[in-house]
Amino acid sequence: MTTADREQEDHEVSGHGNHGTTVEVHNGVSTEDEPSAAWGWHQFPRRATIIAGVIGGLFLFGMFFGNHHGKVEDIWLGVLGALTLIGTFFYARISRPGRVLPEPRKTVTAHNKPLGHQEPNWVDDQNNLTGVYADLTTEDLRAWNLPGEGVDGPKEIATPKHGLAH
Repeated sequence: MTTADREQEDHEVSGHGNHGTTVEVHNGVSTEDEPSAAWGWHQFPRRATIIAGVIGGLFLFGMFFGNHHGKVEDIWLGVLGALTLIGTFFYARISRPGRVLPEPRKTVTAHNKPLGHQEPNWVDDQNNLTGVYADLTTEDLRAWNLPGEGVDGPKEIATPKHGLAH
């Protein structure tokens, strides 16, 4: 259901004396998506967020000068203050207006397959001894715990006492 359909439905419902919900748009944000957009709480301005982060970080560093005797508080204040200022720095760098995102990297991964690549059916190949499993020796077959004769013909391989007899 689109926003226009919902507005039409709300208009029809409100004409019958019932209460309907109307979708409002504030600063490009619909109250259908973010109910708090009508109150102005949808997003703090970028500048206010940066100022609050810097003041908060400096406040934490300012708390070094206090009435505490232990060093645990100093460590916590230092770490939290540093994290606050570092986070504010990254927020200011990443959220700047007009930022052009870099091109995604083009790397060779396991997901890059040549055109027309057909992945082998590994389970059927192993069960039927076809594909890469067709060239196994008898010893290799026993190592994979598979029955049958390998490409080297029948071969007597001693089965350990704890192994399965084939």
